[in-house]
Amino acid sequence: MKREGYHSTPAMPEAEYDLVVIGSGPAGPKGAICASKLGKKAAIVDKKMAIGGVCVHTGTIPSKTLREAILYFSGFRQRLFYGRNYMLKDNVTMQDLLFRAQAVRSREVDVINAQLRRNGVATLDGAARQVDANTVEVQSANGKETYNNRACSSLSSTARADSASSLFALLICAEIG
Repeated sequence: MKREGYHSTPAMPEAEYDLVVIGSGPAGPKGAICASKLGKKAAIVDKKMAIGGVCVHTGTIPSKTLREAILYFSGFRQRLFYGRNYMLKDNVTMQDLLFRAQAVRSREVDVINAQLRRNGVATLDGAARQVDANTVEVQSANGKETYNNRACSSLSSTARADSASSLFALLICAEIG
């Protein structure tokens, strides 16, 4: 059974959307997906198609992944069971740690992209700016394109990835619902 507002095919860029989210930080995909589930056409604009924002690419995810990789390779958490001298790998290099961080980052981007695609949210590549209350201009490698927002003005997704971002997503849906 197909839910109302649920799109099973990827959305293609169009000139008009009900909601255009500038940036794909923690709150952006949540708000765009929420809008899509309410039957609205939504899009996310991000530079260099770096879906996930700073949290996924340079902040929280990479730093916590590096910490966990160090604990894993050092055998720190397994020492109670295997003994004090247990190590998974004798010579851990920075390359080992960076490889793990890149693998996790790539997986997170894939998960976010799959969620957006599954919910029919278009992803637009480029640097966006708000022209007026209902117009967003996107500068990409292909030149400038203009997108209209029918229901509300564009929203930036710079909220934190906790309950504040969930509240942000609900406010978006309340505004355009």
